[in-house]
Order: sequence, then structure tokens, then C-alpha cells
Amino acid sequence: MDAVGSHHFKSPHDAFPEIAPLIRASKTGGIDTRPVLARVLTDLFVARSLHTHDELAQFEALIEPLIGIIDPPAAIAVARKLAPHPETPRRVIEALLRRNDEAAYQALRDTTTLDARTLDILAAKGSRFVGVAIASRSTLADATARILAARDETVIDLALARRVDHELPSDVASSLVARARRNPDLARLIMAWPNLRFSQGCSLFLDAEPQEREAMAAEATRRAFLTRARPSAFLRADIDAAIGELVGADRHRLAAALVAWLGLPQDEAATIISDSTGEALVLSLRACGARPETIVALLLRRGVHLSRSVERIFALAHLARETSATGAATIVLAFTQAKPRPTRHVGLQTSARDTQRGEPISTSTTRVDIPAAGSFRRRDRGR
Repeated sequence: MDAVGSHHFKSPHDAFPEIAPLIRASKTGGIDTRPVLARVLTDLFVARSLHTHDELAQFEALIEPLIGIIDPPAAIAVARKLAPHPETPRRVIEALLRRNDEAAYQALRDTTTLDARTLDILAAKGSRFVGVAIASRSTLADATARILAARDETVIDLALARRVDHELPSDVASSLVARARRNPDLARLIMAWPNLRFSQGCSLFLDAEPQEREAMAAEATRRAFLTRARPSAFLRADIDAAIGELVGADRHRLAAALVAWLGLPQDEAATIISDSTGEALVLSLRACGARPETIVALLLRRGVHLSRSVERIFALAHLARETSATGAATIVLAFTQAKPRPTRHVGLQTSARDTQRGEPISTSTTRVDIPAAGSFRRRDRGR
């Protein structure tokens, strides 16, 4: 009976007489009863709500050596039952953790016997496997969540983001949102958070689903209207004429124009141009004050993947009509690293729809290839 070995008890199964037949069978040889013995012993242990000191000691002496040698399926079954049990001896949990497999993951994720300090140490110094297991626990202290987030490891971030029903500290959530840009897997998980702030969702616009993008644009426009937000900081007096000169231009000229108009880094502009849906480009142009008709004219000549889809063009035209310049700017600022000019220096040309949303009409009609900033009238302070 190598599995249970020698111990300090006169009879190792005094507290669990039901396992006596299995122990006798293990002595006969030829039959590996260790997986069954581990499962039965575990079932007997968790079936009792309270245990004496002798019972705990005997259980530990019997199960600990078994944990290290039973096959993974049996070890996983044992871990799932022992980890959440409040009286499972710590040495038994440690034996499960030493396996460093799925059973160890189950034990670390579900155990209730590890104190906060131990979890923090494991979160800081443990392997990625350990970090993911801790991040997946049903309860997670704020301090532990911060330690895990500070590791800045994608698999751990994904595990934290899956905690949809468990709110993370605001600083941890902000870090994950920032890392989710250009990380579609992480972004999709974060977009499912019920407590996701509107600004955080907008920062993940490029990774959002079509219905989520549409909802963002509508909400940004609604908020701009209700709060009488200041005009878009990107508005340009001659944007329609400038866009007209770009009809049929290649993606490099389009990207260069966005860099000039929105104060974007080159890679951000390239990302907008590369967005196959066309929605990022539409919002960027609307943020500059371009009319929907001008935007559609550009889209029709922009690329085969858009111009051959009538439904897509109609959808983009609808997005342009229904999104105010200020609402579009809110989203563009969130999902890019744009550097808008101070509002008092910006020129604009708006549609009647934008005027209704509190955006004044400029009288400037100056045209240049890449127009310089114009000016706009201050809004009536009495409004």
C-alpha cells in the first residue's frame, strides 16, 4: 500500500472505516485502486460538516500522498471538492498546487483556506498559470487585483476581464481598458462589462461590434445635445472642399490629411483608414465638420470593399447624418491619440443638424490645400 504508506496511527482508516476494503484490495497487487481511493476518501471527508482533530490528521495522512500520484481526471475531481471545503487542511491544498496542472488551477481558484497575504505573494511571484488562477477566483481583494494588473501579462489581463459579475477597482479597470486598444480579445471581454463607463467604451470603438458602434455614436450625439457641449475642436471652415480634393486619393494621402486635420500620430491615422467598415473614417470626417454628402462622395471612390456594397454605403451615410460633429469628436478623441486645437482657434462649417445641437455656423470660406485653423463666433453666453 505505497499510496498511503506508513503513518503514526494504529489504524489509518479509523476515522473512515468505509475505505478498509479498498485498502485491502490495494495490498493484493495488480489493481490500482489509488484513484478510486482518493475519490471515495474525498467524498467521505466533504460529506461531514465538522471534523475532529484526529479525523483531519488521518485524512491528511491518507490523501496527501495520493494527490501526487493519481491521474489528472481523478486529481481534478478531488480538487473541485476539497478546494471550497472550509476544513480542508492547508497541506492538502499545497499538495494539489504542487501538481501544477488543471487540478492545481482548480485548487487555487476555489480554495478558501489561503490567507490574503499568501494570495498576494502568489499573485506577485507565481507563474502565469498561478496568476490566471488567482484572477479567476470568485472573490478577489482589490489589493490582489492591483498586483495582478501590475504584471501586465495578457493572459492574466484576460482572466481579470472575464470577471463580468465582479467589479474591479477603477484604476485596474482603466489599465485594462487602455491595454485593450488593439487587443480584440481583451476588448470584447471589456465591452461586456455591465458597469463600463461610456468614455471607456468609446475608447474601444475600433474593436466594438457594429451595433455597439452605432449605439456609441447615438449616445455621444445625445449627450452633446443635452449638455450643449462646445463645438468639435476639429471643425474646419473648408473641410468639404478639402475632402473633395481627396476623392480618389490613395490611403497614404488620406492618412496624411487626417494627421493634419486631427493632430493624429501617423499610425493612428493609418488605423482609421484601414478600418474595413469605414465607420472610423466617417466619424473622423464628421468631427471635422464634413457634410454627409461630401463623406459619401469620398467613400464611393475610396475602395472596392466599400463601393461595391450599397448597403454599407447607405449605413455609413446614415451614420454621418445622425452623428453630430461634436458627438463624433467625442468618440474620435476616445479611440485615438488626437491632439485637438484649442476651441477658440478652430474654424468650422456645419450642417443645419449641427446648428440645432448648439454648434454655431462660421462665415469663413477660405480654401487652401491643407487649410489652416480658422475662427468661430463665440456662442451667446446667455443661452
